[in-house]
Amino acid sequence: MFGFFGIGRAGRKHRDDAATDFASLPSSSLPLSTQQHTATHRELVRVVLRDTLRMNGIPPEWVGCEILTRARSGSDPVLQIQVLIHQWHDGLLRYAPLIQQQLLQALQRFDPATDHSRHTVVWRFSPACECPYTSMPEPGYWTSATTLPKFDLSPSDRDHLDSGFAPTQQGQWR
Repeated sequence: MFGFFGIGRAGRKHRDDAATDFASLPSSSLPLSTQQHTATHRELVRVVLRDTLRMNGIPPEWVGCEILTRARSGSDPVLQIQVLIHQWHDGLLRYAPLIQQQLLQALQRFDPATDHSRHTVVWRFSPACECPYTSMPEPGYWTSATTLPKFDLSPSDRDHLDSGFAPTQQGQWR
């Protein structure tokens, strides 16, 4: 009944529609200043990722990125950085959290006026990345405690010689 005043269900629905964030809109319908700001951030992410890879000795053709914009009304756009693995290497997965951390820290260094901690980093795998694994391991693989091989030296004929040093003794380390 009072929908035209913005009161009631009809008015609330209208306000919710008006507050829809820019994420659902195509980038061409974003305001021009937001488009320019987003294009600058996208290029910054690409350059910083390339630099992070280079500093760590990772070949740049192994990893790429795609950047999606999630703009929220009244705030800076939030980026979804999709790190795309083109070439498989076990080390990329092992050190992915550190690569991600270095990327976000470098973005913050290059652009301290923007809060880069709100960006989302997603890891994707190219179909041509040549992952060597073709099937999942047995379920027990994930919960089994891995035991390290014991390091035992074979006895030597010089073990009985006195070298002037006290023998190594196992102590209680905490």
